[in-house]
Amino acid sequence: MTFIKHFLSRFRDSLALLIYIILSFLFILSSDSMILNGVRKTMLVSMGTIGNVFGSIESYLNLREINRQLALENTRLAFENFQIQDAILENIRLRQVLQFKHELQYDLIPAKVIGFSPVDIVSGLLLSTEDIARVQKNNAVITADGLVGKIVEISGRYAICQILLDPNSRISARLQRNRELGMVIWDGANALLLDYIPNTVSVKPGDVLFTSGLSMIFPSNIKIGTVSEVEISTEKLFQTIKVQSAVSFNRLEEVFIVQVVESNEP
Repeated sequence: MTFIKHFLSRFRDSLALLIYIILSFLFILSSDSMILNGVRKTMLVSMGTIGNVFGSIESYLNLREINRQLALENTRLAFENFQIQDAILENIRLRQVLQFKHELQYDLIPAKVIGFSPVDIVSGLLLSTEDIARVQKNNAVITADGLVGKIVEISGRYAICQILLDPNSRISARLQRNRELGMVIWDGANALLLDYIPNTVSVKPGDVLFTSGLSMIFPSNIKIGTVSEVEISTEKLFQTIKVQSAVSFNRLEEVFIVQVVESNEP
C-alpha cells in the first residue's frame, strides 16, 4: 500500500500529461467538430474521474495510517492511565522516606494478530510486525484494555504470544484496593483465578487486578482484570477467587508489544 501511495504521488502529474498528449493527437487527426466536441467532453469526464480515483486512493491510504496511529496513541494513553490509577493509591510517605526516584520508559510496537499459535504446547496468538527486529522474548503484550500475555517465540517476521488463558501462564498480580499480592492463573475454561489470597483478606467482586511489577517480564500496573466471584471455605487456607480478564481474546486484531527500560537513581 505504501508503494502504491508513493507511486501515485510521484507520477500523478506525468500520467495526466501523457493522457493530455494522447488526446491532443486525437484532436489533430480529427476535423469533424462533432467528434472534436465529443472527445473534449470525454476528456473532461475522464480527467475528472481519474482525479477522483487518485484522490480516493490517497485518502484511503492516509486514513489507514491515521487509524494505526490513533490505535497506538489510544493504547499508550491507556497504559499511562494504568500507571496513574495505581500511583493515586501508592504510599507516597514511603517513597519520601526512601528518597528513591523511579523512572519508567517504554515503547509500543504495533503487531497484527494473524492466527493462533501453531505450537501445540502454547495457547496463544501468532503475531506479525514490521519491527520484528526490536521484539525480544518475554516482552509483554498489551492492548488498550489490558494485559494479553508475553512473547515466547520469535521466528522470521513472526512471534508467538502466550496468552493468559494458557495452562503454564503465571502472572504476579496485586489487588488495587488493598495492595494484596497473589498469582493469576488460568481456571481451565474461559476465565482466570487469583491464587494465594488468605481467607482473612478482604476481596470483593469488582476489585481490580494489576500486574505487580515483581517479575522481570511484566511492567507494573498493567490491568489484568476484575474479580467476578469470591468463595471462602473453612477447609481451605486460601480463597477461591475468579477473575474476568480485561481483554477479550477472541476479538483481538491488533496488539502492542511493550519494550521497557527502567532507570533507578538514588
